[in-house]
Amino acid sequence: MKDALEDLKREDYDLAMFHIEQACQLIVKAKLLDLTGYFEKTHSLRKLLSDLSSIFKKDEIEKFVNENWSMLRNLEFAYNKVAKKASPFKAGMN
Repeated sequence: MKDALEDLKREDYDLAMFHIEQACQLIVKAKLLDLTGYFEKTHSLRKLLSDLSSIFKKDEIEKFVNENWSMLRNLEFAYNKVAKKASPFKAGMN
C-alpha cells in the first residue's frame, strides 16, 4: 500500500490502482493459503474472492463482492492495463 500512496502523490493513478489491486490479491491469496494450503494461479480478484467465499464467511464476502462489483472490476482492469504495459512479451514482438 505504500507504493500506492506514493503513486497517488505522483498522480500516477493507473499505477496506484495496480498496487492496490496487487495488495488485495496478496491478502486474499494469503487467507486461501492459510485455510486450504492452496490458491488458484489467477490475477482475478473477483475469482479469488469467489474461491474464498466458498470456504470462509460466504455471506459477508458475497455481499461485499456484489456491492463492490464495479470497483473490483475497475481494479482488475487497471491491474491488467499496467501489467500488459510492463510485459516484455508484447504482441508482435518476436
